[in-house]
Amino acid sequence: MSQLKIRLPSPHPVQKKMLDKSSRFNAVAMGEQGGKTTLGIEVLIASKRGALSGGLPVAWFAATEDDLALVRRAVMRALDPFIRKRENSRLLELKNGNSIYFYSLDKLKDVNEQFGLIVIDDARKVEGFLDIWTDVLRETLREHAGDAWILSGAFGKNNDFYRVWSDGNKSGDWSCWQFDSFCNPHLPEGVAVDANNAEALEYQQRYCAEFHDVGMELSIAQRIILPNETFYEWCLRLSLTGLKVDGKGFTLDDRPAMAWIYQQIPSTIEEAFKRVLVIMKCTQVGFTIMEMLAVIYLGIKFGPATVGMFLPDMNLAGFKSTERFMPIVRTIPDVYKLMKDSDNKVVKGGDGNVRTRRIGNALFVFSWTSGRATTESVPMDILSFDEVQEMTLEQMEKTKERLSGSKVRYALMGSTAKWPDADIHYWYKRGSQFRFHTECPHCHARKPLDDYFPSCIKYDVFSERHRYVCAEIECGGWIDDPQRGEWLPDNIEAESEEECIRSVHFPQFLSPTISPGDIIFAYNNATDMQNFFNRKLGKPYLDPTQVPVNLDHMKNCVNAGRLAGIVWKSRASGAYMGIDQMGNFNVVVIKERLPDGRQAVIHVEEIYSEDPFARCDELMLSYGIAVCVVEINPNYNEAKRFANRHAGKVFICNSFGSIVEGMVQWGDAPKIDVSDRRTDEQERDRYTLKMDQYKCMQVSMARFTAPNPLCLMPDPQGLVQEVVDKGQKMMVAVLPRMFHHFTKTALVAEKDAETNQYRRSVKKVGIDPHFSYANMLCDVAWARSHGTSTFIIPDIAAVNRVALSPESIAVPVEITAVMEQMQISREEVCGRCVNRTENGFCNEIGMRVNSGDPGCIAFISI
Repeated sequence: MSQLKIRLPSPHPVQKKMLDKSSRFNAVAMGEQGGKTTLGIEVLIASKRGALSGGLPVAWFAATEDDLALVRRAVMRALDPFIRKRENSRLLELKNGNSIYFYSLDKLKDVNEQFGLIVIDDARKVEGFLDIWTDVLRETLREHAGDAWILSGAFGKNNDFYRVWSDGNKSGDWSCWQFDSFCNPHLPEGVAVDANNAEALEYQQRYCAEFHDVGMELSIAQRIILPNETFYEWCLRLSLTGLKVDGKGFTLDDRPAMAWIYQQIPSTIEEAFKRVLVIMKCTQVGFTIMEMLAVIYLGIKFGPATVGMFLPDMNLAGFKSTERFMPIVRTIPDVYKLMKDSDNKVVKGGDGNVRTRRIGNALFVFSWTSGRATTESVPMDILSFDEVQEMTLEQMEKTKERLSGSKVRYALMGSTAKWPDADIHYWYKRGSQFRFHTECPHCHARKPLDDYFPSCIKYDVFSERHRYVCAEIECGGWIDDPQRGEWLPDNIEAESEEECIRSVHFPQFLSPTISPGDIIFAYNNATDMQNFFNRKLGKPYLDPTQVPVNLDHMKNCVNAGRLAGIVWKSRASGAYMGIDQMGNFNVVVIKERLPDGRQAVIHVEEIYSEDPFARCDELMLSYGIAVCVVEINPNYNEAKRFANRHAGKVFICNSFGSIVEGMVQWGDAPKIDVSDRRTDEQERDRYTLKMDQYKCMQVSMARFTAPNPLCLMPDPQGLVQEVVDKGQKMMVAVLPRMFHHFTKTALVAEKDAETNQYRRSVKKVGIDPHFSYANMLCDVAWARSHGTSTFIIPDIAAVNRVALSPESIAVPVEITAVMEQMQISREEVCGRCVNRTENGFCNEIGMRVNSGDPGCIAFISI
């Protein structure tokens, strides 16, 4: 017979003592974080009359709905393999035939069931508890002579819990207990710190569970956030007491859709643990405000805690600290009073350090994901990421490692989207993907407005304005309140994973300050559609013209390769190789030149090894590599040793910046810059190069997109290798993976707002397309051997070097001029190439050429 196992925390000694010596009725007064709720769950499930051992129904009574939700989740997690049916939020049916009921005493209706055991938590918070206990709760135990456990903290003598506890001490049916917080061997460190800072009366009542005649005074931190006050409730209270944002009063009255997002911020460590809230949003909807309020709340609530607030760069981090964070803090007087300097002294006459702010027991660190800041080993409890679209996935993953040692491990991130499957969209797709379904007031159909944009906006001739319209053809009714509806997930299963990611899409349709007319006007007049989709709709967008290669292009390259008889090879001579390196992972592309001047891919490989360059050595020999180009980072030393082993054949690319003249500058050219002149010739790396990454990638991709492809491919299924995908090893055809990388490489020209100049760059769309870079580097190696004026070739005049033999270098600098002359004498000039149009434009390199210019590496005779 199979056994089902559940996991419950082992009772600490004091809890075990109470369990062993319990009576029918038990009243427990325990200090803060002493473990009373954990004790209650143990009683409910595993005691002699609990849900697993006893044969009678049991029930949990919480003070509030919020408290009940937390306990219900904890019970369901513990009993998950033992649950037969979740009848509703009030009832769990177990596989042993027993049942567990859940009630909140703040909304208690008639209780008709009879129980063998009940547990009542935080009784002191229940108004009129003595009457509820006498008239309702005790009556639920009458039929089965059931047991009861009443749990609470000690908050003075003027409350019903003290009266029940005091009366119980006089009865033989009762056991009444009183233990301080420090009986718990697992007491969180922050509780002990707070206890040491508390006033005497507060200390005795909160932590020692002593009953006094006078009520306890709350600390300033407790006055900031009331007991069991959620983030949403806290913000509503602040809005009534003067909270201002950018000089204006804060309110959520006209933002019910945003209010729901405020309700997703956790209010307990259990709710926060290993949770991520992702908001993929449009612009100007107040995410940064919510984020700053949320981290203040979480930092104080879970203190002592370190909160990391990350932006893409240092300047944005400083601006956020001084211009956004501090103005909000100053409008919350109790929070501002807790501001401390780096020496943990209350700030007087200033706001502390720009980089780090201390509020009570919380440290707020304003940092950035780029550069040196990402390497700082500062452990954190809570992270927030703003402007995620400017961060790489690697930077964010590395930053998230700071949470590894925390008991909170909560992350909040938000940004406008940019590229599909990249930046914030990557995290959104990993999560539950909540979208707001706007309800039509006429037919009551619900659908996200962005599902049928721009058809969701039409012009109403009667009111002479644009309005939202229902998606249902049969209805077509006007929708004047786009925030009427509900949030629904597209992928709720994501929240059941170990790292629970709740992701939300928030478009401008849900903003009360932006009309449908504003949105449709922006759409009709958009000159940059990506900007519109990102900033208005809050969705990623990829202009097809920015990604030059698609799978149809690769299919053409395969067809052309089949017609030309291109096959995979294990050996060759005079081939060319490009290597994209990533630590213990190299990606290799090898090509050879066909008699008609076209390229043929003969080998590609993903190398997983502690020393991937050892395999590259083997490839150099097997394919008789004439020229190889490898990028310098991340492992410069390994790349340099590899280059030294193949002197003159392997070149290291040490710069991907824009080059004023041409596409490539070779390190062994006689033309050197000022910094090189200061360096001795023997110390300078000769076999290096600088390249214009954008231009070189553009030329490489153009070889695939030409009507008659210039780079031919063998059978995509003809080469199978072992690869590692998400940590799993598998045998796959590797060429389709290479094709996928090509389709994830974008060539983008973006206008710089400051200089009004366009910046050209190569963008990675969703993944790191290693094969695209390896292919580009292979083409640069090709250019070295078959180079012409298309790529800058070193001028050998005025160079006095020891001549190298043809065996030691593919193309000695000394004979470059001769090669140029040979090409011209063979009439390989642009005027005789199929790539040059009638108006002199070269489709291969994307620029105008003269008919007499020497032919380039892609020369194909007419």
